Amino acid sequence: MKRKKQIVLYVLLIIVLSYFYLLYNRLYFSAEDVFYACERGLRSGHSEEIVLKYELGDDAVMVVGRQEDGLFVVPAERTHLFLWRMKSGGIDGEYRCDGDVDGYLSREGKVLGLCRNPEIAKVSFIVGNWGERNWQEFICTPDEDGFIYYETDFENMDDYVIYWEGRNADGEVIYADGEDGLAESLRSEIFTPEAKEVTKPFITAPDLE
Repeated sequence: MKRKKQIVLYVLLIIVLSYFYLLYNRLYFSAEDVFYACERGLRSGHSEEIVLKYELGDDAVMVVGRQEDGLFVVPAERTHLFLWRMKSGGIDGEYRCDGDVDGYLSREGKVLGLCRNPEIAKVSFIVGNWGERNWQEFICTPDEDGFIYYETDFENMDDYVIYWEGRNADGEVIYADGEDGLAESLRSEIFTPEAKEVTKPFITAPDLE
């Protein structure tokens, strides 16, 4: 009987020590657990749902959650064979999405955003930077919940989304935000919007259904 009590005490001690080890080293059992821990730590959220996880390589993923006012984005990596922790190098954190359509360009070249107007069937956006005078327009279809995800080749820290546009099922523009002069110049192949030179070709990516 005494031996059984000792075994129980040892087991409890191992459980308690393991708990504090995980807590101290900020280790979790899933990438989603890492995500929600970051939300709590930054006093952000709570996200309504996890809308996307995409691979970063080296047993790491980016976790994207949808909040009431925008997105919350956290990188997580596998460690200790089956545990997870926040990937070093910082997090994108909270991104507030304003208007009918809004979002941002991640450091991996992914455009993440939200479309809140159900009448918008297609979304177009322009990505690039003035330093390199390189801009491209992309077109995509938001998912049924209005989440926007698009992969680009832009990974420069100076690149960003400068213009958003939403069209209804008839192709009419019902929402626009940002530098519309640049959009008009690119589409007409006049590369001098507002006297800012754009020297590289304008390319429209294929539509994603």
